[in-house]
Amino acid sequence: MYYLTRQIAFEASHYNRISELSDTENYELFGAAANPNSHGHNYVLEVMVKGNVDANDGMVINLTDLDALLKSEVNANYDHKHLNSQHPVFSANPHLLPTCENITIDIWQRLATSLTEGLLHRVRLYESSTTFVDYYGEDRMVYHTKVYEFSAAHRLHSQVLTDEENQEIFGKCNNPAGHGHNYVLEVTVKGKVDEKTGLVVGLNVLDEAVEKQVYTRFDYKHLNLDAPEFETLNPTSENFVKVLWDVLEPNLRPAVLHRLRLRETPKNHFDYYGES
Repeated sequence: MYYLTRQIAFEASHYNRISELSDTENYELFGAAANPNSHGHNYVLEVMVKGNVDANDGMVINLTDLDALLKSEVNANYDHKHLNSQHPVFSANPHLLPTCENITIDIWQRLATSLTEGLLHRVRLYESSTTFVDYYGEDRMVYHTKVYEFSAAHRLHSQVLTDEENQEIFGKCNNPAGHGHNYVLEVTVKGKVDEKTGLVVGLNVLDEAVEKQVYTRFDYKHLNLDAPEFETLNPTSENFVKVLWDVLEPNLRPAVLHRLRLRETPKNHFDYYGES
């Protein structure tokens, strides 16, 4: 089975507001996206198709055909449009908000009609470089990811190893003075899109949880010296990503934490999906 991803970009404006709610309630739910004067994004769309390679042409799908489909179904309906008033679905149903989640589902439905026999595998929509949504066609089950960055120092040193063993295993990362990283954390929650809000989780929920549970604990800290979690635990990124899961997961409920990805350097990252 082969997986092919094609990427396009489009520009659009919109606002997210529920008419029955007050201004304060809308801003609490949608943040700045509740601005009735609208805002806009340079959206980036990734469409992943899957299948076997055709024995005659050596392709999963003809890219010319895929590009034509994306042009007719995505660009024609989204590019340089005000989605609340000019998109055929969102303008006809003002209660269906053009959130990133709902846009992704709409694009899937438009493409799936032509990409039959299970060819369409995933639609990923980037609203910005730090926010994106994945949809696999699972009855409005959406995976929402937001990206955060924080800075911390650490020293890789295991208390169950000798100094010589630590030096041999961790090398310069065992420097007693420590070293540091700009960590990049991807937080992915999953759930069915709420029909009223168009969201998997309130936009402030992730930010508040990361602010309280990650930034307050670890940002601009020395993990070995400032974080009680690493008083005896070696702060490898494998251990760190699990610690981050343990402090975030209970504070995101009822949202379901699906995955954490911790990027330690541009060369390596670590994924954790919980014990289950």
